[in-house]
Amino acid sequence: MWNSRLLTLVLIGLSVLFANHFAFRALEGSRIDLTADGLYSLSDGSKEILQRMVDEGVKPIEIDLFFSETSGKTLPRFIKNFVTYERYLRSLLKEYERASQGKIEVRFIDPVTDSDEAEDALDFGLDGKAINQEGDLFFFGLVFQTQTGSRDVIDFLWPNQQETIEYEISKRIHSLLWPSGKTIGILSSLEIFGGADNPYLAQMLAAQGRTPPEKWIAVQVLEEAYEVRPIDRSVEHISPDEFDLVIVIHPKGLSTKSLWALDEWVVRGGNTMVFLDPYALDDRPPENPQQPWQSLQYRPSSDLGDLLAAWGLRMPADQFAADLDLAVRRAVGPRGPAETIVVDLAIEESNRDRALDTSHPILQGVSSLRFLLAGVLESTGEDGPEATQLVGTTENGTSLSIEPGFGDGDALAYTDLNSPSRLRDAMAPGEGAVAMGFQISGRIPSAFPEGVEFPAEEPETPPGLPPGVDLPPPPDAEMVRREPVPDGERGEATVLVFSDVDVLSDAIAFERNFLGLVMSANDNHKLLLNSVDFLLGARELMAVRAKHSISRPFDLFDEIEATAEKESLDREKQLRADVEAAEEELRAKQQELAGNNAALFQKRLQDEVDRLNETVQQGNRELREIRKARREALEKEESKVRRSVLGWMPALVLVVGLSLAVQRRRKHVRALGR
Repeated sequence: MWNSRLLTLVLIGLSVLFANHFAFRALEGSRIDLTADGLYSLSDGSKEILQRMVDEGVKPIEIDLFFSETSGKTLPRFIKNFVTYERYLRSLLKEYERASQGKIEVRFIDPVTDSDEAEDALDFGLDGKAINQEGDLFFFGLVFQTQTGSRDVIDFLWPNQQETIEYEISKRIHSLLWPSGKTIGILSSLEIFGGADNPYLAQMLAAQGRTPPEKWIAVQVLEEAYEVRPIDRSVEHISPDEFDLVIVIHPKGLSTKSLWALDEWVVRGGNTMVFLDPYALDDRPPENPQQPWQSLQYRPSSDLGDLLAAWGLRMPADQFAADLDLAVRRAVGPRGPAETIVVDLAIEESNRDRALDTSHPILQGVSSLRFLLAGVLESTGEDGPEATQLVGTTENGTSLSIEPGFGDGDALAYTDLNSPSRLRDAMAPGEGAVAMGFQISGRIPSAFPEGVEFPAEEPETPPGLPPGVDLPPPPDAEMVRREPVPDGERGEATVLVFSDVDVLSDAIAFERNFLGLVMSANDNHKLLLNSVDFLLGARELMAVRAKHSISRPFDLFDEIEATAEKESLDREKQLRADVEAAEEELRAKQQELAGNNAALFQKRLQDEVDRLNETVQQGNRELREIRKARREALEKEESKVRRSVLGWMPALVLVVGLSLAVQRRRKHVRALGR
């Protein structure tokens, strides 16, 4: 009997062993990624790159992950973040290796101090971080090598950059195998290329006690994949032999000659990106300590005039996009409370479907965009090229008219840009989305259908002349005539137009972490890169960036805050109006009080002043109560969440555990009773 039982157990064991073996063979290579964001799965774009490697039969690429596991054991607790990130990278690189069908070979290297591997890491250019006084270095980087000798590296991997690592890996594989060789020309009135490389400019600024501006980070990002060169503002012709794509950033005060060059480029089929703005942060007025108020009359705006009209668009002057649903809440002053700023717009995951054309390729994978003081784009609706709205406000958006100067009465002025309550009070409910981005495509008509004539040498601009004023040429100036582009030389082009320049600026699109490293503050850089890749035809990298970011937003808290603000908006507006009226009347009464000496008259005026003071104080108290009620609503919801997590859930687990224990005990007692 025991022998038969033993034989049965052996057969069962062998059956389980063989079943596991056959299951392993049948399911080998099969994996399930159960993470919500597909963190351990490759994006479609990465798979397309790997499949292209297979189809074209390229030689394998070696990817070496250097991680100082041995040396890192001496580091403090924060190394755990690096260990977790390294484990994630191992899994991700293995996915690349599996999907490449032998075209990618991955190695994991521990560069122990004083070893050949540590020397190799330094030779490859990895950034070893000193971890002690003995000179031991901590390495954490990637090296990409082709069999033809090409190489690229990520010199150090920071855990807080996990969201973009797949794109960085795929981008380096793509650039090693298929260098773009594309050249981008940037035409701008701003110093986006900085001035450190210009010795003359650096010398001039040094004489004024100033430092040269730094190159925009957006330009540096483009330079990682493309050759990027500036286009002179006095350009007469943009050659397709020199540039594959033209980007126009804040084209302020362009001459007729430069506008002709840009028009000719587009009419001949040149793809273009244009960033206009009614108020660009980096367009600062000339400094005049003697007359500082003149800066408020300066217009930091840009427009393309007749070109925009030829494209079937217009951007009304001094009009700003505003939307309470997209408004950013932040402090305006150094110690002030957070306020809702209706001209500082953030498009997030929760409202992107209401503000973006999510089906368009340049917006794939874009989860968050921020526009500051953006203009309003309108389609003229006339016959011409096809116009597609890409970016806008929600259906509750509107436009605000904000003009230079100090304002007059209810009119908004530049001085009101630091007064969020004034902007909110002036905002009326919108009748539909306000556009901030368009795509124009097809055979685009010329803004100079009869050709153009301009002076060979631009007239000297007198000091103090406002930008954008086109001086008439001197009577004896040599004129240049340009005939319209012949029909046979016209081509189809795509032009992307956005009404905000700040969307690319360092202050809005990027930020520095506590280590001083530059990081993306949102997906504004993705919008730029996707647009460039779309216009140049590099679709694989666009698809890699389409992978959404890792985010866990507190949507419930955001909804509570937004609802509370909308409910109290009208009451706040009325209270502020009452307070302002009372303060104005109070100032008048105080002046009247100071100018009269009659005791009885002074007593009446003093009573009136006291009453007005009480009105002002009461209004401010009610405003504080409104803000307090908002905080209490959030704190109440937070308490519910805390109780459910720290109280109800453990209690529920305890009850379930006790119930199961009682059931098992009863079964055990019944079994003993038998």
